[in-house]
Amino acid sequence: MFNLIKYRFIFLAASLLVIVPGVIALLMWGLNVGIDFSGGSSVDLLPNKSIQTTADVKNILQPLNLKDVQVNFTQNPKIRADRVAWIRLTPQIDNTVLNTIKSNVQKQFPGEQLNFRQDNYAASNGKPAFSMVSISGFSKLPDSTKLSQATTGLKINDKTAVTADAPVIGNNNQTQAISLLTSNKFQSNTGDIEKVQQAFYNKGIYVQLIDSSTVGGSVADQTKLYSIFAVAASSLAILLYLWFSFRKVSRPWRYGACAIIAMLHDVLVVVGIFSILGHFFNIQIDALFITALLTVVGFSVHDTIVVFDRIRENMIRRTTETFEQVVNASLVQTLARSLNTSLTVLFTLLALTLFGSSTSIHTFTLTLLIGIASGTYSSIFNASMLLVIWEHGELGFGIFGGKRKEQVALAGRRESRELARSRG
Repeated sequence: MFNLIKYRFIFLAASLLVIVPGVIALLMWGLNVGIDFSGGSSVDLLPNKSIQTTADVKNILQPLNLKDVQVNFTQNPKIRADRVAWIRLTPQIDNTVLNTIKSNVQKQFPGEQLNFRQDNYAASNGKPAFSMVSISGFSKLPDSTKLSQATTGLKINDKTAVTADAPVIGNNNQTQAISLLTSNKFQSNTGDIEKVQQAFYNKGIYVQLIDSSTVGGSVADQTKLYSIFAVAASSLAILLYLWFSFRKVSRPWRYGACAIIAMLHDVLVVVGIFSILGHFFNIQIDALFITALLTVVGFSVHDTIVVFDRIRENMIRRTTETFEQVVNASLVQTLARSLNTSLTVLFTLLALTLFGSSTSIHTFTLTLLIGIASGTYSSIFNASMLLVIWEHGELGFGIFGGKRKEQVALAGRRESRELARSRG
């Protein structure tokens, strides 16, 4: 029989080799959190014509270098592009000119409850600075001729003539709005939203601002704290459960403690690796990361209990062997089962990670992939090894009741005989 226990320190060293760089990265850089944790800005826009895909929107916004952009299309039959008109005016106008436009348009469209918005755009692509006035609230398709008449003969301070382009009216039955979410926090006085609108205009698309706001992280600090409490409470429950389940074995609380150590190992591996990935590859974590992490915790403990339960069974059957021999035999017996179970899950997660299209799902499956791989390793090569190390009093575990090496063989055989008699 292959002696896995003999290499227990090598297995633990391999774990440290993975954990230590991750912990250092976590202390230096932390986690690269997404909108769910950090918050950002939400902008809703109505374009004058339909845009086919969210990828097209992201390509339009690419020059702005926005972080963590999420794009959704929404349909609102009450908001129609053919009830909105856009008028481009050069140069940029002031409030006096805007008020004149409001008065003229209202005279041309009496009885309409109209809304006016002015956005000033900086010079770009060889074009001078200009203003864009959007007029919404028309009850029917507005007459572009009347709009042109309302914007002729305008002057700034009665000196500078204002040139108004032909009004642009949205496409008929265009009710598709664009909802943007980005971790950039737009400020009202810095022209951030106007830059977004201008990015669309540079591609020949007019957009009306429906709404904009600064949003907080949906995963609040209280939720993060509750997640920590959930892990702490589950750790205590695991300790008490294993203590009770292994109550007829000497020092049953060790099984619970070793399961918790293996579980924390998996959490540190996942968090540490994502700290490195976030720093070098800009991979962000979102609310699904917490879900995946808690799933990893459950999977890790499940695998560990399977191995520990086989150790308990073999302590009844192998009454003449030492504790180390019993643990080794149990590992060999469960090794194939643990690997087969984990590999079927890992192959599926690997396929989803490599070929998944959604960024959030990709992060979720990658978290599970790393965590379950780590959980499989820790259940076999960490948790059981710690039991033996604790029994031998190695690596400082002697202060927690570990025995000297020369006592282990005799104590193990005596414990096994006592357990066999109690179950007989």
